[in-house]
Amino acid sequence: MSEYRIALDVMGGDFAPEATLQGALDALSAWPELHLTLVGPEALLREKCKSKAWTSDLKQRVSFAHASMIVDFNDHPMVILKEKKDSSIRVAAQLVREGACDGMVSLGHTGAAMVASTLVIGKLEGVDRPGLASPMPNTKSTPTILIEVGASIDSRPEHLVCFGIMGSIYAEQIFGINRPTVGVMSIGEEEMKGTEVTLKAAELMRSSKLNFKGNAEGRDVWNGKFDVIVCDGYIGNVLLKSAEGTAKLLKNGIKEALTSNLLARLGSLLIMKPLRSFFKKLDYKEFGGLPLLGIQGVSIIGHGSSDARAVKNAIRAAMENIKYELPRRIAEGIAKMGSL
Repeated sequence: MSEYRIALDVMGGDFAPEATLQGALDALSAWPELHLTLVGPEALLREKCKSKAWTSDLKQRVSFAHASMIVDFNDHPMVILKEKKDSSIRVAAQLVREGACDGMVSLGHTGAAMVASTLVIGKLEGVDRPGLASPMPNTKSTPTILIEVGASIDSRPEHLVCFGIMGSIYAEQIFGINRPTVGVMSIGEEEMKGTEVTLKAAELMRSSKLNFKGNAEGRDVWNGKFDVIVCDGYIGNVLLKSAEGTAKLLKNGIKEALTSNLLARLGSLLIMKPLRSFFKKLDYKEFGGLPLLGIQGVSIIGHGSSDARAVKNAIRAAMENIKYELPRRIAEGIAKMGSL
């Protein structure tokens, strides 16, 4: 693709609009094929883009879409459908629906972004519930794709199968994993273990064209035993948030240990480079945002506390999803497997 047209919800996130605009600026500087539509109060955005950093060259690849409202973190996700139709999240999704943009990025209200993506952009045929996919670091060179991590809860067995299909296509296209192995999250690797939902989902996956390898346990997220692990959004979100907290604990604990005394500080000089590489692997800002799979366009949903680096990487993630035509490939995969 010669041009990537992405709508950025500038007003989303704890540090908006400064962090989102800086991330946008960094992304435009890095990728000349990128065109951004900045969504938010137009007068405010134009004023903030008057600084010298926003060169005439970069501004040629920027357009503005006015949105007078902002979805607050205390708002109900469905507020974008009636009370806040002119919110930046809703307007960004509308641009994708109308074909003016190929994808959207939002770092704001996660629930509202999922509602906008699902109900405004629309679901793919054969997809009852879209799934939020999270690449998780493991001992291999490619991540484990955990799906679903918060777009919906109380999934039925057929939903988990659909997550497996979408997660497999995502792993294959974005991370180059050939015929990804798939597991269903359970409390043991034995076939008879699990809930009624996971047992039925496993049965369906065994008879599908997925490369299904059985039950996955919590530790398998980190050891790379499976390329794709499917689970209910409730479980996936708890696991994802727990992983974020554990990563922060590890980072702070190691830093504290390495600065505890003079000898430790001297020793840290020898291992600082590999440690930085390790910390980078654990940092959600490196992925920037998570794709909502199963909709008729690309939607990347980022962390509310995203800084400029995370925003830039979320835009990069959107570009990758657009490049590999992920919605089309998922639609084809679902069609081959039959409607779910």
